[in-house]
Amino acid sequence: MKKLLVLFLVLTLVGCSANDSTSDEDVTKIGVLQLMDHEALNNAYDGFIAALNDNGYVEGENLEIEFQNPNNDKSSLPTMAQQLVSSSPDLILAIGTGSAQALQQETSEIPILGTAITDYVEVGLVASNDEPGANISGSSDYCDMDVQMDLVETLVPDVKRVGLLYTSSEQNSIVQAEQMKAECERRGWEVVEKTISDLTMVNDAMTAFIGDIDALYIPTDNPLASSMASVETIASENKIPTIVGCDTMVEDGGLASIGVNYYDLGYQTGLNAIKVIEGEVNISELPIYFMTSETATIYYNSLIAERMGYELPAEILENGIDMAQ
Repeated sequence: MKKLLVLFLVLTLVGCSANDSTSDEDVTKIGVLQLMDHEALNNAYDGFIAALNDNGYVEGENLEIEFQNPNNDKSSLPTMAQQLVSSSPDLILAIGTGSAQALQQETSEIPILGTAITDYVEVGLVASNDEPGANISGSSDYCDMDVQMDLVETLVPDVKRVGLLYTSSEQNSIVQAEQMKAECERRGWEVVEKTISDLTMVNDAMTAFIGDIDALYIPTDNPLASSMASVETIASENKIPTIVGCDTMVEDGGLASIGVNYYDLGYQTGLNAIKVIEGEVNISELPIYFMTSETATIYYNSLIAERMGYELPAEILENGIDMAQ
């Protein structure tokens, strides 16, 4: 009887060990490096996870997520990138340009998908949008600048001088700033450009715009996105229509935007992650995903318009989404 009991226990332990081994092999491991905690980037992450869940990848069952966030401390990005790469995940999600660039320095083998990144070619992440050529691809939050400036003109029909505010160290913001200036030049508008190097400069930069511009444009800029409350206070008090690069910046104090929905962008990135993980496509041949101008959405904030004493055009009210809280 004792021999049978011992044999039963041995077989049970062997069985458990075999099952554990099988389950480890069946678990997909994904690393995530997110530049900072901000609603737009959080939404991109949520959309990514939702796409995985909707297609049978569930954390705690067959999915393991290792999440790193330096809270915009860019000096910590290399260390966090090294940690993620050393854990040998099946794929890494890079949320924000700095995250992708840090990971690029650490691995040329593990597939990296980016999201909330504007121009992959300009910042050296891929060889081309159609054929990335290495281990990095992803989705872009770019929206054609002519569409953005059309929105400015709709909101301020007699616009002549447009303010431009962005962070000087944000590569994606620099790219968008150059595109914005070229588009304004094409339209015969003068651009009044100001940059910040840190968030302590926001109030001074905004104050310098007072009485000097007809409208203000802020691109998808992570530091400024986290400081929209400061921007909004001065803009509203001085009736400066502020057009911003994304929906969450409207929710946080901008007057209007036309562009991508970051949850949807993250969701598409998740769908592409599944294609890479399941071997349906080689990441070096996976084109960068762009939302089209036709699918771009108008966002506005009726509360900000009310504070400014500004009457939103009918076409904005009819076709846009109110982000007022």
